[in-house]
Amino acid sequence: MSCYLGAGLCGYSYADVIAPKVADMISETTSTETEDENDQPVDFLADEVQYDEDNGIVTATGNVELVQAGRILRAEKIVYSLKEDNVQAQGDVVLNETTGDTFFADSVELEDGMKDGFIRGLQGVLADGSRFTAEEAQKIANLKVIMRKATYTACEPCKSNPDKAPIWQLKARNVTHHKDEARIAYDDATFEFAGVPLAYIPYFSHPDGSIKRKSGFLTPTMGFDSELGASYQQEYYWNIAPDKDATFGLGVFSEEAPLATVEYRQRFENAIITLSGGATYSGRTDFIDEQDVDIDAEERGHLFAEGLWNINEKWRAGTELKIVSDDQYLNQYDFSNEDVLENTVYVERFSDRNYANIRAINFKDIRTSDRKEDQPNVLPEVYASFIGDANQTFGGRWDVETSLLGLQREGDDQDVNRASAKLGWERRDVTNFGLVNKVTLSARGDVYKVDDRDIASLANQRSSGSSAVRGFTQANVQTSYPVAKNFKKSQMVIEPIAAVTVGTNLRENDDIPNEDSQDVSIDATNIFNTNRFPGYDRVEDEAFTTYGVRTGVYAENGYKGEVFLGQSYRLDDDNNPFPDGSGLEEQKSDFVGNINISTGEALQLNYGMQLQNDNFASQRHEVDASTKIGKASFNTRYFYANALQGTDLDESREQINFGAKYELTDEWSMLGDVRYDLADETEGLRFARYGLDYQGQCVNFLVSARRNLTRDSSGDSGTEVMLRLGLKNLGEFETSGFSIGSEE
Repeated sequence: MSCYLGAGLCGYSYADVIAPKVADMISETTSTETEDENDQPVDFLADEVQYDEDNGIVTATGNVELVQAGRILRAEKIVYSLKEDNVQAQGDVVLNETTGDTFFADSVELEDGMKDGFIRGLQGVLADGSRFTAEEAQKIANLKVIMRKATYTACEPCKSNPDKAPIWQLKARNVTHHKDEARIAYDDATFEFAGVPLAYIPYFSHPDGSIKRKSGFLTPTMGFDSELGASYQQEYYWNIAPDKDATFGLGVFSEEAPLATVEYRQRFENAIITLSGGATYSGRTDFIDEQDVDIDAEERGHLFAEGLWNINEKWRAGTELKIVSDDQYLNQYDFSNEDVLENTVYVERFSDRNYANIRAINFKDIRTSDRKEDQPNVLPEVYASFIGDANQTFGGRWDVETSLLGLQREGDDQDVNRASAKLGWERRDVTNFGLVNKVTLSARGDVYKVDDRDIASLANQRSSGSSAVRGFTQANVQTSYPVAKNFKKSQMVIEPIAAVTVGTNLRENDDIPNEDSQDVSIDATNIFNTNRFPGYDRVEDEAFTTYGVRTGVYAENGYKGEVFLGQSYRLDDDNNPFPDGSGLEEQKSDFVGNINISTGEALQLNYGMQLQNDNFASQRHEVDASTKIGKASFNTRYFYANALQGTDLDESREQINFGAKYELTDEWSMLGDVRYDLADETEGLRFARYGLDYQGQCVNFLVSARRNLTRDSSGDSGTEVMLRLGLKNLGEFETSGFSIGSEE
């Protein structure tokens, strides 16, 4: 029996047997098999098919093509022996996978119930451009596949000289895919760079990608730090069970004792916990009596814990714990750059637009400066917010907000207990001629009980304990009139805005402390707030008006330019509650503004400003800008803030960050990043970093050096040389990342 290409579907029953077996042999060898493909029908084309009924042999020759579930197998000849259950594919065997992977072989042979087999002259080109070869591949009992004299590279071949050695490749005597263990192992492996052997690895293995988690060693990191010396850090990942795992690490340093770390994670049906910690025995530099003091080696470490419990659809509870041995530890070993650690236990409730929480918080200030303070414990904080539906009450929406706070300090320091409740109503209307109006009404009450008050040594013979009750009502009307003008490819919008706020006249009350309303500042985002004080302890009372204008031009191509300028005016110049430096301490507030420009890569600019009301003197400036000019790109951040009376920000601050990148070629770039303190008393370079970066098709490389110029007691001072080497599909070998213009 024979049939030809013109027959369309030819030898269909034989194809159902041959195609899956040959294709699966190559697929299993290369770990690209998919499920349920053998159940799909097979399209079979060939120049000629012969069936030897006496010997039970099917032979397909001449442009043989088998198509099943999107996979295409081509060969010059396929022979299937029904009696011996043996399949052979010969001559330019090609398999195209649905993933985009393509495999080539000189010949394929399957036997012993298709459990065992051989592939000779195997080559693979994967969808991501990776390539591998093997002189021979052997499949053993569906348990493992052994590839002999194999190579692997993620680098594409040189277009002008395809036979040229790739930038890097792995060569191994044997590569074994242990399918039952989901692991690929390499024997006698050599890493080559540009054809030159650089490293010999007798044995190593890694997961085959068919499972998400597998126990084993993670990529090590190396580096150099002026305080710790040369370092090598290695971690081991332990896949304990589907719901839990752990990571153990050890860092070895030439100048300090080793650092051991551990992390444990477990997920429950409705909860998750994470525990991590570290321990070492090393020295440090502390900040004592305004001086840096060297501390001899001692036991040091940290413990972090985090848990989350989803009780039901509306309730959840959680905790976060951070314990550290000393102030310098986290910075010194690059665990964190936090200034204040927060330990908390909380319960939350979510229901539509309503929200409630109960929290207990402990703070630990680990700043090594004169700004360090004894932080209070929050025992407890209770907050609830309820919001009604729009247009439900007199055409508007009501809201209720309640809070309860207890601040407890050790010893004779000030303790505060506060209860607050607020009822509000808001309505928004748009008139027929485009006037946008918003009316807000609110009533609020506060109750305070204070022990061990911090009042200037109690010179007036006041009691160290006090209590106070405060009531406050407020009404706000805000009106804006946006006007738009359309042009051919853009639109211009001008929107004048004005608001009037009237509130209860509150007399100054020394029995109410200021715990959460100290850092007062105005900008374009809060100038129209009805209360410019943060927190609860201070309230902006009496009557004031706010006015401003917002304008912008918006192009069809996404370019835009926006400008805002605004000011506030108190109707009564007496009893101003705001501190000097806030911008609100006078009857006329400072001017605040914002400029935002976006023209794609050419320019991204955001500028916020605060100018004194009488002479336009600078009070606050924030600039964030980036641009790209040809092969050069720049990033600048500038910040200036005047001193704020009555807070720990009693000195002006001025700082600039500048980053640059220049593309030497398509692959090579030079990088730079500096931070400079411009304030009179602290002027000087604070941070500098420079590097050389290579981003290739299959490899990336970064070498850089950075210098932190801070006090030794910060734990972050010193020089560090960083190296990052990334090999496509093999992972990264690195000491640190690099981001132009980033904050440290």
